[in-house]
Formats: sequence, C-alpha cells, structure tokens
Amino acid sequence: QRVLEWGAPADLIWCQWTLQYLTDTDVVKCLKTLAGGLRAKVGVLIVKENRPFGGAREDRFQMDTARGANGRFDITRPDAHHRLLFQKASLRVDHVERGVETNTYALSSN
Repeated sequence: QRVLEWGAPADLIWCQWTLQYLTDTDVVKCLKTLAGGLRAKVGVLIVKENRPFGGAREDRFQMDTARGANGRFDITRPDAHHRLLFQKASLRVDHVERGVETNTYALSSN
C-alpha cells in the first residue's frame, strides 16, 4: 500500500509499536518505505518499540500470543535484532533512548 501520500518530503516520521506485528521482511520493507518519505540529509525516522523486559533475557525475543495476558500476537525483538533490521533497510542509528519497556531509535538514511 502507499503509505506516504503527501507531496513534500518530511523532516520527521514517527513509527511507534508497529514493527512488533510485522515479519522481519515486512519490517525492512516498511522502514525503507518510510525512509523514502524523509527529506534528504536532514530527515529523521523515529522508531519506538517494546524490548524484552521483566524476567526476559535482553538477548532473546519475547512473544505474546492470543492466549496470553494481552490477547494478541506480537513479537518483541532484542536491540541487536532491531539494529540488524535497520541496517538491512539502509538506516543508521543516530541515537537511542532506553526506557523501562521500550527502546526509541532516531534513524537516518545511510
């Protein structure tokens, strides 16, 4: 689907709690599409996603299923895997803020 319908490139695009519902292939495609809507050299893509927390290991995936407490399917990726997906989408991590349950990445095109 066409995600970006406005005429001018954006300085900032915010994507929050979206990637956890996509396959890795679709994440890379989504990130490339969003990055394509950024203004060259100055545009920033912000990605905020859950990260493994609580008793979960930081280097492992964490998954919810419809039978779980949240009643939905989603996957929480570790930081290293997010960074791999960003690299595959030709994005550079310029800054990361680590929250209690989330990581927020400021990305730009390589």
